Amino acid sequence: MLRNTQFRHIQRLFERYDVLITPTLTRSALPADFDALNGVVEVDGQPAGTTRQGMSPYCYPFNLTGHPALAVPSGFAGDGLPTSVQLVGPWYRDMDLLNLGAFIEQDRPWADRRPPISV
Repeated sequence: MLRNTQFRHIQRLFERYDVLITPTLTRSALPADFDALNGVVEVDGQPAGTTRQGMSPYCYPFNLTGHPALAVPSGFAGDGLPTSVQLVGPWYRDMDLLNLGAFIEQDRPWADRRPPISV
């Protein structure tokens, strides 16, 4: 029942908006050795919860409802790691999101941008 309620709420937003733009994650990438099952994610030095709660709460509603979403690069965080935003569309509009992503990539190419490599 919660899933249906959430779906209807999100779908109603598309009566007014063509696409939603939201954060993708709460922070830049976690270290490779981070304990994803038991570790607590920190955001700006504050504990934010386990990985699902603390890292990707912005993705979960759309995973739950099945709305198509596409992450696109948005820049680099203070630690030099890449960041992104997600574009979310109404049901069955996957191709519209992919086309929008292609337009954004054409206007702001990012394939040649890399975070610094630390050794």
